[in-house]
Amino acid sequence: MSQTDLNNVKIRDFFLKSPDSKRHSWQKGEFLCMEGDDLNLMHYLETGRFRIFRTLENGREMLYRIYLPGSVIGDIEVFSGINAASCSVQCIENAETLSMPMKLLQENPAGSGELLYILGRGIARKLHENSVSEAVNTIYPLEVRLAHYFLSFEDPELQAGTLGQLAGWMGCSYRHLTRSLAGLRRKSAIRSSSSGWEPDDKKMLETIAAPLLHEKRGRVLFEPGE
Repeated sequence: MSQTDLNNVKIRDFFLKSPDSKRHSWQKGEFLCMEGDDLNLMHYLETGRFRIFRTLENGREMLYRIYLPGSVIGDIEVFSGINAASCSVQCIENAETLSMPMKLLQENPAGSGELLYILGRGIARKLHENSVSEAVNTIYPLEVRLAHYFLSFEDPELQAGTLGQLAGWMGCSYRHLTRSLAGLRRKSAIRSSSSGWEPDDKKMLETIAAPLLHEKRGRVLFEPGE
């Protein structure tokens, strides 16, 4: 069992043993919270998936993470003491979470030392991965990042709904995006479909995305990490 898996077990046990823990069910499309909402509960994701994103001033969405089972929602707010949610959290696959009031950890840190330590390490890892992601967006060409995107998001349910949304995720203009997609199509790496674009030649995508795959420094979109 990896250290990440071990930490997830410890976090889940903490929630299950707490008399203040509650179980919640979420339907696809439902929001756990919207950016700026009061967030008083910390959640542990048991089943299902959520997407974590922010809406920028220009109206575009910036995707931060896809949360998988084992993820914690609200850990940053526990440490910052700011109850306003920093991002929007939307269910993209029917899910179940365990929750507990944040104030239990904030008001009695001495009684939750190991859990707070694990959560703190998790936040540090997220910050490190975010810095890597920013470097990737700055250094690597869009075509390379798009190839990595198509390899990472093989499940249509996880893909961007529109080209505008994908441009926001990639941090580029709509025009730059369409030019790069056309370039991948000319190389037979992707093809158009009824839902937009889909992989055509996985080996070609792997060749184009090789700098990210080889260095394992692709943009980190899935939580928890390895």
